[in-house]
Amino acid sequence: MDVPDPIRSTTATGPTDTASAGFVERTLDDGSGDRLVREEPLSIRAGHAEVLTMRTPGRDTDLAVGFLLGEGVIDHVDDVLDVRLVPGDHQALRADLAQVALRRPDRARIQGRLTRTHEVRPSCGICGLADADALLEDLPPLLPGTPQLARDAIATLARRMAERQELFDATGGCHAAALFGADGELWSIAEDVGRHNALDKAIGAAARAGRELAHGVAMLSGRAGYDLVLKCMRVRIGVVMSVSAPSALAFDLCRAAGATLIGFVRGERAKIYWSAGRVTSAEGPHP
Repeated sequence: MDVPDPIRSTTATGPTDTASAGFVERTLDDGSGDRLVREEPLSIRAGHAEVLTMRTPGRDTDLAVGFLLGEGVIDHVDDVLDVRLVPGDHQALRADLAQVALRRPDRARIQGRLTRTHEVRPSCGICGLADADALLEDLPPLLPGTPQLARDAIATLARRMAERQELFDATGGCHAAALFGADGELWSIAEDVGRHNALDKAIGAAARAGRELAHGVAMLSGRAGYDLVLKCMRVRIGVVMSVSAPSALAFDLCRAAGATLIGFVRGERAKIYWSAGRVTSAEGPHP
C-alpha cells in the first residue's frame, strides 16, 4: 500500500506534539519524593462535536486520530486532514484541545458517535446493548486467518512491549498498548494513565505511519475488556492479546467476529481463548 502523507500537527504556541515527560515529582507526607503519572484533560473536537477525556499529556495527535478510528467515527486515517493542538488554561478551567479537521465534517454519525462514546462504558451496561452481534453491526469484517501468529512468538511480543514501558517503570501507574506486525516488528507502543488512551495512541501512531492494521496484532498491558476489543475490531485488528484475563463479553465479541483472543500472557505462559485459525505451531520471531 502507498504510505499516506503524514497528518499535519500544529500547536498554537510551540512546535509539534512530541511526547513530554509523563510524570511529575511530588513530595510525600514523610518527606520522601516519588514520581506520579500525569493525568490531565484533553478535549477532542471533530466537526461540531466534542468529547473530553483524561489522559497523560504527549502524543495527543496520535490519541485524537486513534480515538476517532477506534470509536468508528472515521473509517480511515485519510479522513483526517489536520490536527491542531491548542494548549489549555488551567486558571480559566479550559482543557487542552485537539481540533481535528475532517474531509467530511458534516457526516451525521460524527455527532452521534462522539456524543455517545463516553456513555458506552462498563458502568452503563452498554446502554442496553448486551449482545455481541448488536455491537458488531456495521463493522468491517476481519481478514480470515490473518495474521498468522506462531505460538512461541506470543511471549516474545509481550516481552518486547514490557521492555519499552518506561513510564510504568518510573511510576507504576499507567497502562500500555502495542501493535506488532505478524513478523514481530513493533509498529507502535504507547503508555497512558487510561487504558483506552494507550490503545488509541498506539492505533493512531500505526495508522499515521501507513500500517495495514488488518494485518496487525494488539498487545494490552491489563485485562481485555469488551471496549478495548471492540476498538480493535473497528480497525480490523484480528489478534488481541492481554496480560490479564478477558471479560465474557470480550470473548463473545471475538468468537462472533472470528477474532483471536489470548489472555494471561505472562512469561512463557499464555491462554488461548479463541484462535480462529490464526495461532500456529510454527516457530515465530525471537529477539
